[in-house]
Amino acid sequence: MLSFENVRLRYPGDARATIDGLSFAVERGEFVSLVGASGCGKSTIFRLINGLLAPENGEITVDGQSIAGRHGYCGYMPQRDLLFPWRTVGDNLRLPMELRGGISRPEMERRVEAALEHVGLSGWKDKRPAELSGGMRQRAAFARTLLTDSELLLLDEPFSALDFLTRIAMQEWLLGQWESDRKTVLFITHDVEEALLLSSRVLVARQWPIAQLTSIEVPAEYPRTRACLARPEMVALRERMINMLRQEVEA
Repeated sequence: MLSFENVRLRYPGDARATIDGLSFAVERGEFVSLVGASGCGKSTIFRLINGLLAPENGEITVDGQSIAGRHGYCGYMPQRDLLFPWRTVGDNLRLPMELRGGISRPEMERRVEAALEHVGLSGWKDKRPAELSGGMRQRAAFARTLLTDSELLLLDEPFSALDFLTRIAMQEWLLGQWESDRKTVLFITHDVEEALLLSSRVLVARQWPIAQLTSIEVPAEYPRTRACLARPEMVALRERMINMLRQEVEA
């Protein structure tokens, strides 16, 4: 579904590259988390995938085709929900369809209604974002991401600003959504337990610049609940990953 082949990127003015000869792949239908220390370049990987940055060298492909000059191949959800406060929830959800064009207003309304029902927000279409709780805003933002109609979803720490209990609820909600839809998801997080709960595989950035990612299979089947985190093999893997990240910070 997604492939990096020897990708390199150096920001202007930096002495060293942030991404240096990176190669990795994500298969269709996988839920893959990307973990690493703050500032190591995880979000840069997302900006390369969604075309906000162009690599100096190497190639990025989606479904076997280069992303250069393409549009609409991925949906992107950043850390903040970025809902426009002057637009209603329904108006916010229509935005990706308005930008894409070619969709009638009645069809947009039908898709918005279906997306809101899908994320448990039926009846909230005419509300403003300020009237929603933090968790509801993130669900609305996720629905907007789904309405890009992309099979590849990039989720950049979407729950980091939420309180502890809301974050747990949103993790469980997202897990249920993915188990139902089986979209291909690449998910950035600093939370090792969050990565283990959600992912079929975790990619660990162990160095800067990022030249390779260590791939770790998560030893838990789907469907999952939080109870799987107490299994001995999951506890051992959590400690192993924490130690890997500590070594990265100390280095």
